[in-house]
Amino acid sequence: MSTPAEGFADFYDALAPLFDLMTDWEARLATEGPFLRHVLQRQGATRVLDAACGSGGHALALARWGYEVAGADLSRGMIALAERKAAAAGLKVPFAVAGLAHLPDAFAGTAPFDAALCLGNSLPHLLTPGDLEAALRGLAGVLRPGGLLITQNLNYDLRWRTRPRSIGVQSGMLDGQEHLVWRFADYDLTAVRIAFHIAVFRRARDGWHVQTYTTPQRPLFYADLLAALAAAGFTDVEVFGQMTWPAPAFAPDLSPDLVAVARKGR
Repeated sequence: MSTPAEGFADFYDALAPLFDLMTDWEARLATEGPFLRHVLQRQGATRVLDAACGSGGHALALARWGYEVAGADLSRGMIALAERKAAAAGLKVPFAVAGLAHLPDAFAGTAPFDAALCLGNSLPHLLTPGDLEAALRGLAGVLRPGGLLITQNLNYDLRWRTRPRSIGVQSGMLDGQEHLVWRFADYDLTAVRIAFHIAVFRRARDGWHVQTYTTPQRPLFYADLLAALAAAGFTDVEVFGQMTWPAPAFAPDLSPDLVAVARKGR
């Protein structure tokens, strides 16, 4: 029987070839870049870990901006993609296959980081409070005293109330075939779980083919994130409603995102 972490990795391994088709990196970095650069410069950070880095979009951007960067992800497929992109761009960014709780082992023997990123709605994949706290302790374990954690997730205080089904459709060409990628969700109010689905439509000569991938998520509420950060030893938490700069304050009933910037205790 596979563990939840293994199932999560399998989900993203299968989607790795499509991940950059699903993500408009140019638009995303244009929006998020000013926020990241402001917060990192304010911190005086030079060494940054992009945890749950996916295909490495943020890590490679940070390297281009002059930061010393490493990346980690639980998915071997995503790390292989990130490594190919780094090599093609001529960027020296070391990547490791590691879940959040195991980051201290993956980066043992290296100097601690000034800042760590955990972006892209990664924390809701942790299905118990213990898993969440272990992940945040793992992130704390690779930071220097006073180091900064930046995490971005969807605002589930709002989404759990409104329960939107569709998250959007992306399209593009892969291996000479047109693909459509549709993200949608089912909500289990009793179990307090979300089934997150990604349906991949592929246009072949004989018509459209579709395959659906599903992974469970646990909604991450504002109060639960603050409690878990405190339990993991983080202090001075700032909370925003979106990764833009200037960043709006977090409004539970309105904000699209829950963005937290927290400092590791000294």
